[in-house]
Amino acid sequence: MHSAGSGRAAYPIWSSESSFAGEGEQVASDSAPRRPIMGKISDMWNKVTGEVPSAPPPKAPRGDAPTSRSMIYSSGAFVLGASDDQRRRIESFGISHVGEVREGNEDHFVIASLQRSLEIRQTNLEERSVLDPLCGPKAYLYAVADGVGGQEGGRLASGITIQTIVEYLFETVGSYHAVMPGQEHAFRDPLRSAVQRAHDKLLATFGLPNGGPATTLTIVLVVWPEAFVVHVGDSRAYHLRGEKLRRLTRDQTMGAYLVDEYAMTEQQVEQQGFNNVLSSAVGAQEMKPAVSEMRLEPGDALVLCTDGLTKHVSEERIAGVIGQAENAEAGCRKLVDLALEGGGKDNVTVVVANALK
Repeated sequence: MHSAGSGRAAYPIWSSESSFAGEGEQVASDSAPRRPIMGKISDMWNKVTGEVPSAPPPKAPRGDAPTSRSMIYSSGAFVLGASDDQRRRIESFGISHVGEVREGNEDHFVIASLQRSLEIRQTNLEERSVLDPLCGPKAYLYAVADGVGGQEGGRLASGITIQTIVEYLFETVGSYHAVMPGQEHAFRDPLRSAVQRAHDKLLATFGLPNGGPATTLTIVLVVWPEAFVVHVGDSRAYHLRGEKLRRLTRDQTMGAYLVDEYAMTEQQVEQQGFNNVLSSAVGAQEMKPAVSEMRLEPGDALVLCTDGLTKHVSEERIAGVIGQAENAEAGCRKLVDLALEGGGKDNVTVVVANALK
């Protein structure tokens, strides 16, 4: 929950063909899905995303086995750039889990690769470099969003936002041809524009000029070796190099503001619930994206997560798990398991991307 009266409920995700999950499998709860309560918002969801309501899956037999909670998986091992250079390989994996308390999932995430270019397999041209502008960089997109505004509203807001980000970047991927080595900063503007489009779309969808259902949003776009981070709200991105974990984002909450501007302690703002009040969100009255960039090295790891993880798992523990994990999938699953063991009070979404050595 992030503000009084607007708890973060969730909505079970049943279709393994979700537009936002990418490739992978899904394990659904063995309880029957809840039907949408807010018909108008449900209609908006179907209209915007093109979803066709399907019949609920058959109810699984109940026995002594524990109930499995809803999850979505996405993974991939991708090669960055036009060559098979091992230094440019990234493997990634994502999980979104409803948690142990919520009735449904308001989180969405995406793992995607973006490229529209010519790949030279063989040539006897003496000046192969003349073709470099046609072999534009391959970009890799990682994003998580945590809806705010109640069960149906939050789910709709985060879903529309992730879909809009992907659509916008796909539409502009042709412009990547013009990005030459050393000019990767040109990706900043498309990312800002993508977030603004998502914000505008939420305002238009709900027709509330002062903001309605909204969502956090954390994006990392990798164009090797640069990583561009765009952040709104309190979902987070981390960077691990060796044993050092660094937070790439700053929570946009009333609590963080009071700590910075009025010297309140972390304990004071936590006790008063100010960390649950967002000062900026996509679709809200205030939306102020923070943009930054950094350079990756082989062996680095990136972690994106909603606050369902950080409520239960410390940054020290996150660093230990990712640093010791065999691969991105193992690290991702372990972090989600730890959040559930800690109580799973909120939806939990984690994306891990490793730059292989």
